[in-house]
Amino acid sequence: MLKPIKKNYKGLITISGPIKSGKSQFAEYLVREHESITYIATSRPRHDDPEWEEKINVHRSRRPNSWKLIEHPVDICNAIHSVQEHEPILIDSLGGLVEQHLKKNHDQWNLFHEKFINSLINNNHAIIIVSEEIGWGIVPATQIGHLFRERLCGLSSSLSRNSKKKWLVVHGQAIDLDSIGYPIP
Repeated sequence: MLKPIKKNYKGLITISGPIKSGKSQFAEYLVREHESITYIATSRPRHDDPEWEEKINVHRSRRPNSWKLIEHPVDICNAIHSVQEHEPILIDSLGGLVEQHLKKNHDQWNLFHEKFINSLINNNHAIIIVSEEIGWGIVPATQIGHLFRERLCGLSSSLSRNSKKKWLVVHGQAIDLDSIGYPIP
């Protein structure tokens, strides 16, 4: 049986999967035994989208009141650095973060990408990041959709290369990619 992460665990864990696969619930399970957790919710509310608001409310209802919450920070790297040392961080999700940076040009995005990766790997935290798998779907018909897909997939791949543990969640099943996968050279 899979056990939650140990209290002295340090490093990056990535969890990816399609929408409604259970990846957020799995991430929450991995940190459930910690007394203090910082949860960084990256998606902004969309008051004109009731379905999106309901999705955010479902996530909120599962979080214990004892978890610290940072909602869609302007500078996620500073938010990560502000968390008490050795406290686990759960970031849900990478898609919301990428959405916040879509207006950046190529050079600005690359600087953010590098700064974000460094903020995750140069600390004493257990950090779990939830990321949507969107590269398996159709090719976006719009330029902004294509940009979103390319940035999310690129950032997700970079995070995976820097992760101590990688999971894929599909249909409520967590698959340990480290135990069955082989890194591409």
